[in-house]
Amino acid sequence: MDYIESINGCRNLDELFLLWKNKPKGIVTAKKGELTIDHSNSYFIADGIVNPNIWEDTSHKKILYVLKEAYGEDWGENTLASWLGNSHPRVGLWSRVARWTYGLQRTSLNSIRRYKESLTEEEHNEALEAIAVLNLKKSNGKSCSDYDEIAAYAKFDKEEIQKEFELIDADIVVCGSTFKTLWYSVFEKPPLQNDRNDNWYYFREICGRQRLFIDYYHPANQWPDLLNYYGLIGIYQQALLEQHGQQE
Repeated sequence: MDYIESINGCRNLDELFLLWKNKPKGIVTAKKGELTIDHSNSYFIADGIVNPNIWEDTSHKKILYVLKEAYGEDWGENTLASWLGNSHPRVGLWSRVARWTYGLQRTSLNSIRRYKESLTEEEHNEALEAIAVLNLKKSNGKSCSDYDEIAAYAKFDKEEIQKEFELIDADIVVCGSTFKTLWYSVFEKPPLQNDRNDNWYYFREICGRQRLFIDYYHPANQWPDLLNYYGLIGIYQQALLEQHGQQE
C-alpha cells in the first residue's frame, strides 16, 4: 500500500496525524523560491475535534474553523485540540472563537443571539469544546503568517487536509482568511466568478454532502469584537434565510 492509499484508508484522526507527521519530505515551489517541507523533523501540531462526545451530540451544530497555522515548540504530547479541551484558553484569539461559536450555536432563522463582551466560564468552556479546528499548515508555524507559504503547505498536504476535512465532517465551516487557499489549493475547485456571493457564504457539496462555508476574517484580526461578532453572525443568518427560501 502506498502513502496516498494509506491516507485514504485512515479510519480516524489519530491514524491520519500519525501518518501525516511521518510523511516523506518534499520540495515545493513557492513565489519566493523552493521550499522544503519536512514534518517529521519539525514541530508538527495536530488539531481536529476538541471533544468528540460533544461533537457527536446532535443538539450542537458542528462548526469547523479552518485557520492558517499554530506555532510554538512546547506542545509535548498535546495536540491543539487536547489543549483547547483541557485548558480552555481565554487569550484573545480563542476568546473570540468562543464568542463566535456561542453566537453561531444560538442564532436561528428568526433571531440573532445578542453579543456578550465576556462569556461566563461555563459558556466559554462549552463553546470551545463544541468546535473542531483545521490548520492548513501543520508544522513550522509562525506568529506572523506568510500566505504564500501557507498555500504551498496546503498544496503539498492537500490529500491529508481533504481526509481530515472528511473525518471531521462539519456542517458549518468558518474560514479565517483561508477560504481561497482551501478552495483552490486543497479542493482544487474552479474560480468563483458568476456565483461569487457578496455576503461571503457558500453552500457547496464537498466530501459527499453539502456544507456551509463562511469566508471570513481570521479571528486574530484587529477589528473590534462587536463588529467581528455581528459581521459573522449576520452572515450566518443570511445563509439560513437563503437555505429556507426567505430572502427578498
